[in-house]
Amino acid sequence: MEAAALQPQSAPAASPAGLTLLEAEFPYKAVSEIARRDRYCRDHVYSMHKWWARRPPAVIRALLLAAMLPAQTSEDAFWRLFAGEGRPLEGVCVGDPFMGGATTLVEASRLGANVSGIDVDPLAVRIAGAELEGLDAPSFEEHATALLDHLKRAHSDLYPPSDNEATEPLHYFWLRRAVCSGCDESSLLYRNLWVVRDSGRDGAVVRDDAGVAFCPDCLRLHHLKPGRKEIRCCGRRRRLDEGTYRQARFVCACCGRRERNDQLQVGKLERVLLAVEDTVADARRRLREPTAADLIALARAKRRSAARTSSIPSAPLAGIDSGRPAAYGFETVGDLFSRRQQVVFATAFSWVRRRDAPEAVRRTLLLGLSNALGSNNLLCGYATDYGRLSALFSGVRAYSMPVLSVELNPLHGDAGRGTLAMTLQRVMRSQRERVSRHTFDPSRGAVVSHSFRARGSTPHVVACGSADRRLPTPFGPFDLVLTDPPYFDFIPYSDLSLLYRAWLADERDEQRLGGAPIYPLGDSPIDGFARRLGRTFSNVRSALKPGAPMTFTYHSSHEDAWTALGRALEQSGFRVSAVFPLWADGRSGGHGHAGNCEWDLVFVCRSAGSPTKAITVSREEWLRSLEDETIEESDKRSMELGLAMAKRLSG
Repeated sequence: MEAAALQPQSAPAASPAGLTLLEAEFPYKAVSEIARRDRYCRDHVYSMHKWWARRPPAVIRALLLAAMLPAQTSEDAFWRLFAGEGRPLEGVCVGDPFMGGATTLVEASRLGANVSGIDVDPLAVRIAGAELEGLDAPSFEEHATALLDHLKRAHSDLYPPSDNEATEPLHYFWLRRAVCSGCDESSLLYRNLWVVRDSGRDGAVVRDDAGVAFCPDCLRLHHLKPGRKEIRCCGRRRRLDEGTYRQARFVCACCGRRERNDQLQVGKLERVLLAVEDTVADARRRLREPTAADLIALARAKRRSAARTSSIPSAPLAGIDSGRPAAYGFETVGDLFSRRQQVVFATAFSWVRRRDAPEAVRRTLLLGLSNALGSNNLLCGYATDYGRLSALFSGVRAYSMPVLSVELNPLHGDAGRGTLAMTLQRVMRSQRERVSRHTFDPSRGAVVSHSFRARGSTPHVVACGSADRRLPTPFGPFDLVLTDPPYFDFIPYSDLSLLYRAWLADERDEQRLGGAPIYPLGDSPIDGFARRLGRTFSNVRSALKPGAPMTFTYHSSHEDAWTALGRALEQSGFRVSAVFPLWADGRSGGHGHAGNCEWDLVFVCRSAGSPTKAITVSREEWLRSLEDETIEESDKRSMELGLAMAKRLSG
């Protein structure tokens, strides 16, 4: 089928005349393999800012195309459109009521569609707008360079080099000192004595030493040769694996008393600067002990921070659902940042807001600064064996407190993935024309490397609000709604986004949410979740053209989640027309433990009275079709529960 046949005036999926390829022979195994392979490709538009739980772009592209193609479309025609650079969805209207990081909107726009979306989180709206609008690259680069120059002139003295001017500090390593409530003895909190270690792993920083360890009594650094298992200092031997922090508890070395983070109020404990990692011109990185200049810089930062109190976010942390920051003793968003970090970012955000620059450039600069916050806060850790800073939310989708925290020099010019220079360069790279991914070659029966040109943006509208109240349709009724709704066993992303929203907010853009997220809360979580999700689905049904499909992804190994979803669909008047599994989420970084699902179920729904078909496939048939895959029990359970719900609500 040629691309021209997908024009809206002849798009069969936009009318009740027939079923789509998505409801017939969708190649979910090949698409799953493409998504898995695409993990190692970087689509730079999605690197503009941190967002959570993005669905693989290739999956979304495939679903969009298949939802607008008739069921009889050949395999060759589908893959030709998937790999092509045309605009097969020209003039089609696509909506997303839970747009999040806007993957659906970006992929639909690349295919030529007019797109609109809504989300309760104003951070999502900012990200979506930047991804869809494109960028005046020369103007952005001009103002970004001016910003970096201004920050270096104003605050480079907060990051002094050592006595060798060929060095530049990159990382500062910090521990906290606790006082035992049982015996009043003070002690550093540490898991082990390692600061850095050269384990020879692929991609790790190469060092002159096998590792660097510290003495907890005098804080002297020990540069070690391979094979060392202990250090000798202050008249005693210490094993490198000894520590005072075990199983999320501080263990007093004097009396053995164990205390949790919340009991210690660990965020309020004294911070102790342990070491500084320098980059060295024409040499490898090196670790050194802090100098008098480092301590003077810290005192200088404290004075500057006190003078900028009004520019530092004061949004309270006590009310967020995750509770962790308040349990650590942090009271406001500003408390999550060191004095130096407060000074640099307060200066940067204020400078951009005052800058005489095009409004779109200012918005994108602010977003670039916001993205750097994840790598510049008190909750950043360090990958000891790799020599890299671990940004907040990169491993665990929560405010996790590292024992050894790492402060990045955000003004470093050519190292560190989270510096301001690197973050702003990432925004620039988002404008690259070509996107490298994978596709399926039917003639070879294999997934192959592939690239395509990401064309300019199409008409788009994004709004902040709750889809259970309203759904914007600026381009008329939708031909298709494709979304990833909130899950019953949820992660409170709005709690995580507060870190960014509090810095981005000003008098014109409040940090508060545009509505309450749809979570299963209260005495009747199933009923409450189903009622609000059902209202959203009802709004979607009203916004769709007659007979047009709504498609969404979902997974859970818990029965209550499927009960709530089934009730929401029933209340909204949708019937399930098709359902199938699709790989979507790799097990990594805090989501790799047993019970989490890698496979989504994709649901295609139409309003009652539209053409649908009875769902007769079994979970066993799905598993046989995926015979080369290792399917976890949690995914099998999700497939079983989801399929049972789909059959009950199918034609």
